This record gives sequence, structure tokens and C-alpha cells, in this order.
Amino acid sequence: MSFTYDIFLVAALWFLFGFVVLGLYKLIVADNDYFPPPIGAMILLLSTAGYYVYFWSNGRNTLGMSTWSHEIVDDQGGKLSKKSAFQRFLLYALLSALGMLWIIFDKENKCLPDKILGLKVVKRKSAS
Repeated sequence: MSFTYDIFLVAALWFLFGFVVLGLYKLIVADNDYFPPPIGAMILLLSTAGYYVYFWSNGRNTLGMSTWSHEIVDDQGGKLSKKSAFQRFLLYALLSALGMLWIIFDKENKCLPDKILGLKVVKRKSAS
């Protein structure tokens, strides 16, 4: 459910960064309104990676995670480093469907990237 919330914010980032890069590209490089598709794919990948790595590292949560009171920690309960957050993003990108199907068969209900990296998503206890 957290992902559903987050995808709207990520899509907004795609539009924002796409608009800025297209404007700079048109101003500096070309006379047309289109840039090569690899640049568009790079914008999508970098903005998505930046969003998740920033919010997953150092104990920060994405908006969706905050709404559903989820938190990502390592198996000892510590916060994720930027390196661990980036590794988690890469594994999610590479193992998308397989990584999520892994939850069905795992005793601890961990997805495959979290199992490999020794991470877990926990439900925060409410303050009230």
C-alpha cells in the first residue's frame, strides 16, 4: 500500500525533472522540442532512485511509509545507510515481480531484496 502512495509522488518528480531537463536541453543543445529517448529513461531512473534512496536512508520514510506507519531497518534494528538504500533500490529494480512473489514462500514475509540484504519492514508503534 505504501508503494501506491509513493508512485504518485515519483510520477510528479518525473514530470518536474523532465520539464527542467527538456527546458535546458532546448535552451543549450537543440532547436526541437524532443530529446533522445535514452535521456528520458535516464531521467526516470535517476529521479526514482534519488527519491527512494533519499527517503530510505538515515531513518527517513517515504510519504506512503509514513502514512501506513512502516519503517525499514536492518536485522539488528539499525537505520539504512545510503549504500544499503541504493542496493535495495537496485535489487527491487532487477527482481521486481520475482522479489515480490518471494513473500508468499518466505517464513518471515520478507521480499527477496530484503532477504538478500538483511533488511525488514516493520510497523511502527503509535504514540497514543
